[in-house]
Amino acid sequence: MNPGEYEAWYQTARGSWIAGREFDLMRRLLEPPAGATLLDVGCGTGHFSRRFAAAGLQVTGLDPDPAMLEHARGLGGGVSYLLGTGTGLPFGDYAYDYVTAVTSLCFIADPERALREMWRVARHAVLLGLLNRRSLLYRQKRGRGAYRGARWDTPAEVRRWAWQLEPAPQITVRSAIFMPGGSAFARAAEAVLPGVLPWGAFLAVVLRKPDHGEVISENRLRHENGD
Repeated sequence: MNPGEYEAWYQTARGSWIAGREFDLMRRLLEPPAGATLLDVGCGTGHFSRRFAAAGLQVTGLDPDPAMLEHARGLGGGVSYLLGTGTGLPFGDYAYDYVTAVTSLCFIADPERALREMWRVARHAVLLGLLNRRSLLYRQKRGRGAYRGARWDTPAEVRRWAWQLEPAPQITVRSAIFMPGGSAFARAAEAVLPGVLPWGAFLAVVLRKPDHGEVISENRLRHENGD
């Protein structure tokens, strides 16, 4: 997709409302303190990277598309951008406090491999923004327009991916955008429908690690025991 057209969608009334709801949900779930470092995997034009930066985080955006990154850099926002893929992150273990992937994992053929990489790099938590197969948007948009080639996931599938991770994560799942048209009725419904309902078009999944010190101690113990 053309980067300019992609970014322009966020400036439409519907796009602005949807992105705002998605970001508010992600920020509430993640609760990152000001000054924390965050890696945004598959950042595209950097829309959510800039929003996290505006919330006081030190953000690095990573994407495999040079054109998207060039457009993102031109928009400023205090974000550092790097070329790279989610299945081979060029960072050491625990390099960032948080790692996010906002609807980018949906376009990665091997989500389990990408999730292992994000889990390795994250010190505290990984946040995934996913397209929900149990949603009205799936019925309306699957295989069309910007959703062509996207994978639509379910909470059960994400939990299955998480079983492979070490240490085992604490998992929180919420959803938003129950009626994706953006009408006045849709916005009113969104304000009262609880995020625990599993039918929103946008799935926000937070995978939290145990305390970082506990992780290091556990890894050291395994090494000493020859595991």
